[in-house]
Order: sequence, then C-alpha cells, then structure tokens
Amino acid sequence: MSSHLNQEKQDHLFVSCADDLFTRMNIYAMSGRKRQNVILNLALALQYAQHANFAGTARQAVADGYSAIDAAMSAILTQEGIEPPRNHKRKLALVRTSHPAMLSPNFKWRGTSATYSPGGDWDSVEGFYKQWLDSRYRSFDLPPAQASGRVREAHQFINATMRVIARRMKIGARKLGEQASKQAFGTDHSELGLAVGTMHDHLFSEAERFGEMYGSKLGTKLASTTNYCELDIATGDQLTQAIIGEDEEIAAEGARVYAEFNKLVERIIEKRRERILGSRQGEAANAEALNDSPNFMLSMKARYHGATVRESGERWARTLAGLGVAFRKPPRSRKENQRGRKS
Repeated sequence: MSSHLNQEKQDHLFVSCADDLFTRMNIYAMSGRKRQNVILNLALALQYAQHANFAGTARQAVADGYSAIDAAMSAILTQEGIEPPRNHKRKLALVRTSHPAMLSPNFKWRGTSATYSPGGDWDSVEGFYKQWLDSRYRSFDLPPAQASGRVREAHQFINATMRVIARRMKIGARKLGEQASKQAFGTDHSELGLAVGTMHDHLFSEAERFGEMYGSKLGTKLASTTNYCELDIATGDQLTQAIIGEDEEIAAEGARVYAEFNKLVERIIEKRRERILGSRQGEAANAEALNDSPNFMLSMKARYHGATVRESGERWARTLAGLGVAFRKPPRSRKENQRGRKS
C-alpha cells in the first residue's frame, strides 16, 4: 500500500514538473516572439526615419518622420505586452500616458566622454501628429527649416524609445540600436558611412580654410553645404548589403558621389541667389538674396531595379513580341478610327 502511494506521488510530481517545464517553454517562446516584434517595429522606425532624412519635400519629411514615431510607439506597446491599436491617435495617447517623462533630456557619461540628447515634449509630438494627418490628406507645405526640425524630432523620439525599451530588456541602448539597425539595413556597420563621414570632414575643413582667408570663419563653417547634405544607399538584398557595409572601394566611390552632390547643391544655391537678386543692386538686396538662397529642400533620386538575366530576357522578349504584333496590324484610316470611337 505504501509503495503504491509513493508511486502515485512520484507520478504526480513528474506531471507537475512536466507542466511547469511546458509552461516555461511557452513563456520563453512568447517572450522570443515579442522580442522579435519589438525589434521589427524599431527597424521600421529606423527605415521611416531614413526615408524622412532623404526627403526632398516637406510633405515627405513629415509623412515619413511621424511614421517613424508611430512605429517606435508600437515597439514600446509591444514590449509592454499591449497590442498596438490601429487608431494612431489612441496609440499616441496610450504611450504619452504610460511614459510622460520619456522625452526628458538625457545626459550620460561614458568614461571621459559624455553624450547628450535634447529630448522633446509631448505637445510638439501631438502637433507633429496633426501635421502628419494634413500631409496625408490635405494640401500641405512647411518652411524647410521646420520640416528638417521634424526629421530631427523623429530621430530624438526613436533614441528615447531605444532607452525605454533597453531598460526593460536590461541591455544597453546602443546594443539594442545595433540589433534594430541590422534588422532594418542588414548591417550595423557601414564602410560607406565612414567614407562619407571622412569626405564631410574634408569638405568642412576646406570651408574653414576659406573662412580664415575671407574673415568669416564661424559663419562660413555654419553655412558649409556639407552640413546639410547626406548620402546613403538602401537595399533589401543581403549580398549587396554586405558589400555596402564592408567594401572599401565601393565606400570610396560613394564618398566621391557625395562630394559631387555637394557641388551640385552649391551650384543650385548660387543660381537661386542670382535669380532672387535679379536686377536689384545694393547691400540690402545682396543680403536678402544671400539669406534666402539656401532656403529649400532637395533630394536626388537615383535607383536600380534589377532582375536575373533570365527574367530580364523574358521581360524584353514579351515587350518585343507585343511591339511586333502592333506593327503587323494594318494601319487604320482616320475615318475608320472615328467610326470606331463613335460605335
């Protein structure tokens, strides 16, 4: 009898342990999926922010900029186990209520260096949301400086989001950012970015020397075109992502394109100054033209949409076959065409 009871206890203990293990495995799987969804939403935020970075119009800057904020808020709610609502205004209210201080300025020491994030405020984010609605559904425009300010605000919001989620995950915000960047762009390191940064420093130094020669060192540095230009290459192909991230030759070529783009923008600024000035003369007119000439947004669109050689050949074959059929048809007279339209 005692042996039978001991066996029942052992069986019950085994079942309890198995249930507990199964529950733990389910929780681990759910937490793994949640983490993946959080990283995915952060990656979407980074992608939208990149689109806003390279906007050529205020409408695009605001539309993509707030979309980045919206994706970041989805990441916060997902991390907290809350299904992000489809209603964007409700999503904003939820995150603002649960994290009222997340946009406070952030100052952090790392050894002998420090990082500072200016933060933001929720009322401004509310205004950003309203502009986002206008940019999607109404006639919309903003001065370039205000549109650029919204892009910076989107980046600041993403940085604040990284800090909030990193604390919950108990990892560093930088590490979380690297994971999201790898999900978004295929890499967390870019030789292209380093090369463009080096070219920026070179162009900036040239502007500084020019300022020293002509007596306006600080003004020339601040007005340097390279301060307001960026270059990046986006692709979803993993092999190409690796090449962009690792290949120094491609990086150098990208930096050369960046320098040429700076020259193009400088030419456009000069052409704008000439047209704004027109036939007017005098110091006041020159000052006005000089002040207004850089007041615009510009994005240079270049793309490559490739395919395999076989797919390209099949596409061209279909196109040429269609042209052949069209050319084999006998031409219709004008009267026949008119009769066809009337009928």
